Amino acid sequence: MIEVKRKIRLNLPPPPHTLLLTNTMRIHETELRSSWRVRWPDRRCVGQPVVGLIRSRHSSWVAAGALGLLAACGDLTKTTAQFTNENQPFFVHALSGSALPFTTALLMPTRTVTRVDGALSFDVAFDLNSAGDIVLLPVNTVGQGTSGGHAVGILKPGGAYENILEAPRTGYRVDSITVVKRGEAVIIQSQEPSCGFSISPYLHAKLVIDSVDVSGRAMFGRTTININCGFRSLKSGLPEF
Repeated sequence: MIEVKRKIRLNLPPPPHTLLLTNTMRIHETELRSSWRVRWPDRRCVGQPVVGLIRSRHSSWVAAGALGLLAACGDLTKTTAQFTNENQPFFVHALSGSALPFTTALLMPTRTVTRVDGALSFDVAFDLNSAGDIVLLPVNTVGQGTSGGHAVGILKPGGAYENILEAPRTGYRVDSITVVKRGEAVIIQSQEPSCGFSISPYLHAKLVIDSVDVSGRAMFGRTTININCGFRSLKSGLPEF
């Protein structure tokens, strides 16, 4: 039997087309070849350079990953966001007591809710405890897939969801289960493998569960996910930082 992974997508604009840029140039009889790829909706980051290659008269092909990084991302100390932030409603079921096909987790790079299965391709899963409180489960607290896990931190800032405009750099409880009440907002910092060539390897989001159907094991919430690697702004629109 072939298992089909079910995802429910949030209401988003259509993804951009796949971009491919290849530059070739010669400097003093040395051929520099470098490529940059931006793909969506996989976990590659905007401006991520693919390792380039250098060949000269006196050497074989050698790796040169840093070459072309400036061309791909511009000034390393000042990058420009490619994706806008949007406040998005979502619906999930509790991880325990729900059928396998039900969506029970959040996948930040693709701004989707998804089910939890053996692939463990998600950032945070949702559950309910006996008191009806919301339990947030970073991926490493649920398990690790064959490709390994990634660190996810959660912070409770203590303010209203609408007033959270940026994600702090520190203060997160990493790979720890977090329990919140209805209406209690959190900030999520996820270390994404696709952001490895960026200044910061993190994606950030704010999230709140507004209502809970205890008998139906379901939750209704809102989230704003900044999918620009290293950017911390959680305001709607194109983030500046």
